[in-house]
Amino acid sequence: MRKINQLVLLLSAGLALNAFAKNEVVAFSSPSLYSPFQIKMSQAAAEAGKALELKVQVLDGQDSSTKQTSDVDNSITKGAKAILIAPNDVNAIAAAVEDAINAGVVVATVDRKVISEKNIPHFGANNYLGGQKIAQELKAKFPDGANIILLTGQPGSTSNIERTQGIRDELKSYGTQYKIIVDQSGNWLRSEGLRIIESVLPTLKQKPDVILSANDDMAMGAIEALRALGYKAGDITVTGFDAGPEALSRIQDDWLYVTADQRPSYAVSTALSQIAGNLREGKAIQGLDFAPLIIKKQNVREAERITELKD
Repeated sequence: MRKINQLVLLLSAGLALNAFAKNEVVAFSSPSLYSPFQIKMSQAAAEAGKALELKVQVLDGQDSSTKQTSDVDNSITKGAKAILIAPNDVNAIAAAVEDAINAGVVVATVDRKVISEKNIPHFGANNYLGGQKIAQELKAKFPDGANIILLTGQPGSTSNIERTQGIRDELKSYGTQYKIIVDQSGNWLRSEGLRIIESVLPTLKQKPDVILSANDDMAMGAIEALRALGYKAGDITVTGFDAGPEALSRIQDDWLYVTADQRPSYAVSTALSQIAGNLREGKAIQGLDFAPLIIKKQNVREAERITELKD
């Protein structure tokens, strides 16, 4: 009985120490620190980690699933307690993530999901719903139909898959008068948005009504192309997705009609807060799924990143 009591005391002491542990290493694995949205998420992770007294290590996947897999493997080897990851590809990173879970590492995804048999909690805006909401804004603006250029993101990312599926499904429900006349991947890149619009627009017999971009960065490239081709703000409706500072500025000067706020700081800080609760107190990680906020000129001040606009 004495030995059992001693064991109980030791376990209780260990749990108490764990409850007050600080500076646990948490790897934040970004698919690419080239993307403005991913840069913002990594900054939010560093800030939230500091506030929560977690040691957050930001890792750059460099748009490579091989690099991101290596980062996850190294994090396991180096003793990370948790990994918060925005996977480069929905399938390619699954094995490494499962290895981490099997090694006892806490894993959650943010912004993008992993397809896995494991129950991996996810934090982020609902991309399918966001795609639907953008399409709804277009229907409201063009009730009789529209010819649309669709710029999609990285094919293997769930944010692109779900977002563009929401757009396509919603447009399809409105009837054949809403036509996607050009459908190309810009891989989330501003340079690709610029290149596609510069090359495609002059070849069209009729001016499109809409350039529907699956993220802000490609939309900014599209706007650059429109300016270079002599168009004025509003000649062709341009939409984005992310509600970054530059996009908010373009909404204010009428070049961008609408974007969707994914609230990256909210998603990342909530994820790290729940991870800290799990590591320190054994609390279950619930995840977070929320509707993106549609941002237009009349409510631009509601965007999470509005304070980042330069005067």
